[in-house]
Amino acid sequence: MLGPITAGIDGSAASLAAAAWAAREAELRDTSLHLVSAWPSPDNCSPDTRDAAAHRRWAARSLDLARDRLRLRHPRLGIHTQLLSLPPREALLAAGLAANLLVLGSRGLGGMSALLLGSTGAQTAAEADFPVALVRPVPHTEELPAGPVLLAIDADNPAQDGVIALAFEEAAMRAVPLRALYAWMPSDPVRTYPVTSWQYGRSPRSRHSEQLLTETLLPWRHKFPDVRVEEICLEDVPAGAVIAATHHAALAVLGHRVTPAAGPRLGAVAHAAVRHATCPVLLVPHP
Repeated sequence: MLGPITAGIDGSAASLAAAAWAAREAELRDTSLHLVSAWPSPDNCSPDTRDAAAHRRWAARSLDLARDRLRLRHPRLGIHTQLLSLPPREALLAAGLAANLLVLGSRGLGGMSALLLGSTGAQTAAEADFPVALVRPVPHTEELPAGPVLLAIDADNPAQDGVIALAFEEAAMRAVPLRALYAWMPSDPVRTYPVTSWQYGRSPRSRHSEQLLTETLLPWRHKFPDVRVEEICLEDVPAGAVIAATHHAALAVLGHRVTPAAGPRLGAVAHAAVRHATCPVLLVPHP
């Protein structure tokens, strides 16, 4: 059996949505679900005994409520809970190491929330050297959302094999198409290309990008012959193009560059997708 799907719980609507999505993912992968929460104060200060006890009770109660709700919906799914006496970021990183996938909510409660986007959640995703999925609150459904798997790819970066492989695996597992999107910033806003290029409706950069994307995906098409692939090249602001494409996707898979020297942080496209995507976002680290 694969490692468990692990979801971070803080009592917020986003974390409950993440846990619900994680439960369906666990069933899809035929593995178990691991719910974790951390009870120290998010600002890592030393609260007085009463505050610490209240925060621990809140974390434990949030875990119990999430577990009981999911057991009603998924009676055959193995669900385990763990309350960790660690700062939230450290707890999530430790739990994710043993998981098949770490799933976090993309918005927290504020105040006592342990998974605030822009603090613990974003920092965890940026620092993790394993895939992390971020899920926004959506209306409840017992089924995984329909639509293709969206792969947002930088075809100019040769270090994205892990990102591409995971996107194909997700599409194959769901038996849905893969939509590969390659978008780049316009280099010439006034589009002063030769007239001959416009006779065919595409700029020289567009034709080069289409060829590059096809060549990048070709080995993976051979490895996953049952996955139908749609290739899209756009001369557009990458973050905006990716966000727009998530409206029709079941899952968006994005790579993010690991840059320890600059400190853990998400790039512009990954950060925008996490904040504004309408489907779950799976972030995959790469060099």
